[in-house]
Amino acid sequence: MRIKSIAGIFAAVTFAGLLNFSIVETSWLSEQSHGAAKYPFVSEMTGAYTFLIVLPLLFLAATRFPIRRDNMATRIPLHAAVFVVFAAGHTLLMWGSRELIYHLLEWGHYDYGNMRYRFFMEGQKQLIVYVAIYSALRFIAYARANRERDVAAARLERELTEARLAALKMQLQPHFLFNALNTIASHIEDDPKAAAAMVQHLSSFLRSTLRSSAAQEVPLRDEMDFLASYVAIMKARFEDRLNVTVCVPVELGDTLVPHLFLQPMVENAITHSLRDHTKRAAIRVAASRDGDRLCVTIEDNGPGLVDGANPSGSGIGLSNTKARLQHLYGARQQLSFENRSEGGLLLTIEMPWHTAEEAMA
Repeated sequence: MRIKSIAGIFAAVTFAGLLNFSIVETSWLSEQSHGAAKYPFVSEMTGAYTFLIVLPLLFLAATRFPIRRDNMATRIPLHAAVFVVFAAGHTLLMWGSRELIYHLLEWGHYDYGNMRYRFFMEGQKQLIVYVAIYSALRFIAYARANRERDVAAARLERELTEARLAALKMQLQPHFLFNALNTIASHIEDDPKAAAAMVQHLSSFLRSTLRSSAAQEVPLRDEMDFLASYVAIMKARFEDRLNVTVCVPVELGDTLVPHLFLQPMVENAITHSLRDHTKRAAIRVAASRDGDRLCVTIEDNGPGLVDGANPSGSGIGLSNTKARLQHLYGARQQLSFENRSEGGLLLTIEMPWHTAEEAMA
């Protein structure tokens, strides 16, 4: 048992002894009895402190042998026997300790009355104490078990969520890699220089992602670095047909965001904007903070939403990102699309604003 618990029990027993002494003393005063206060003080304090000697027996019975519906036939008689030992032991200890103190202080003989009745008289009070402490200990044990169950359930839920997120992330990375390799392969023969540049940018992108492979969230500045490597690959492929503008304030660099959530969003925007081979794709990525919210927008000049159709279709990248946002932030996130007045699509992602320091706190 911890030292703090022992000290707390000792303090509680001392308080109970002093309270009983106060009750006896004020009762004497109200009855105009002029007995010396030292006698009830010794009686009540010895009653309190000898209780500490038999208390471990009560703790042992309550914790090791709890009464349940399926064992009442055996446990109730067991606790009845423990109570008899507990009550008789406490009464004998009170009697013996008072006899000893009276003898040491030369107060004469301590008269505890007729012991045949004293055991029953003390036993009635001890029964109330036994039942009260047993009930309190079982309640504490029940509350602790519930708390441990809740903690275990929360831990299991967190582990399941992390497993789902890891699976989604593992699904996303090969999806991007296959697309990038297919792009590079299509340029090896007709444009070796562009293919070599794309391989170099892909190598840089993979090194960056491997450094954060275990993380579900990364600082926004790192996510922008990943995006820059991806855009470089696309620029090497489409050259002047692609223009990507990034507007992210420096002070938002520490904000935590889902790892690799921008790449599939921008990939989706590029794909739709370049569907018309005669057009030049213009993509704009921006981020801003509004109180405790981070807002990320991606604008393109593609065809936008046609008759309310979802631009993502059944694509892996966008549906994967939606699922990850839901797992990470639940109802605190939002992903929406709307057509721009000047043409094209505006994708808006809202999520909680937080940093690594806040997450640790």
